[in-house]
Amino acid sequence: MKRVVLALISALLVGCTEKPSAPVQSVEVFRDTAAQIASQTDVTAVRMTGDWVIRQRFAAPRTPRSGMSLSALPNEALQLSVRGGDCVDDVCFEDEILILLEKTGPGRWTAQGPQTALPDGELWVMWMEFDSRTAAIGTPSGEFGWIMDKNRTGGGDRITAARDIMDWFGYNVSRLEEVSR
Repeated sequence: MKRVVLALISALLVGCTEKPSAPVQSVEVFRDTAAQIASQTDVTAVRMTGDWVIRQRFAAPRTPRSGMSLSALPNEALQLSVRGGDCVDDVCFEDEILILLEKTGPGRWTAQGPQTALPDGELWVMWMEFDSRTAAIGTPSGEFGWIMDKNRTGGGDRITAARDIMDWFGYNVSRLEEVSR
């Protein structure tokens, strides 16, 4: 008898709960977040400095489409410069966008202040080649990731290594897109 009463009370309570008015927007994720992920501990602001070309990327909103420049600042911070003529969220712009990236851990930086060119949260350098020519960048949430290189072409072995690291950390590398120039 107790089970019947509890079942009736449960049914009444479920019937009285408010239904959400609109569906919750889900964010696209490009990695299995149950997989391990790490940042490379010897990556410094100085190693990140220079002009970079995005060679492969996930089609995520709020990410530069082609290239950027990074400059080292005090306290291991970086200044990211997204070049004019690039596009973010399918909106192209003429001016340069500057973003301050504060160091939050070894091989990790977070964009400061309001900005629309990068995803929220920490950016992790999951792998950087020993000569600092190629790097795999991503987020633990898996909402973002790209492979960047100092050159527009060449270095196929380094690009493959970056893809392998991303795969190891749970990214679905089959969804990486070549960036056209």
